[in-house]
Amino acid sequence: MLGKFIEKVIGERLQFQAISNNFIHPNQLSGLKQRSTTDVGVFLTHLICSEWVKNLQTSILIFDVAQFFSLLNHCLLLMILDKAGFDMRISSFFSNYLVSRKTQYLWNNFSFLFFNVDVGIG
Repeated sequence: MLGKFIEKVIGERLQFQAISNNFIHPNQLSGLKQRSTTDVGVFLTHLICSEWVKNLQTSILIFDVAQFFSLLNHCLLLMILDKAGFDMRISSFFSNYLVSRKTQYLWNNFSFLFFNVDVGIG
């Protein structure tokens, strides 16, 4: 339970810093406070209806980068955090958390040797 609480606090702080540093594009809506899918739906409905009143047609292009976090390069993430102006304590936290990580696969009674993991966020 304490781990979930700490994860929530870190997430809230990261979101605050990312938004206050204009690091997150204004059109990034998923997972951010007051930018839920419901908020997006209401906003899109308003835009579409506004265009219909003007006898215009409306198109929308939406995409989701699937599996982004499972493929995120650790060194690249640290460079992005530094370039975006995040506090060094945040970069240091992720550096300690992500860099030089190892994992091991277990299958029934068989276990593979440990190997380095330089992508993905666990």
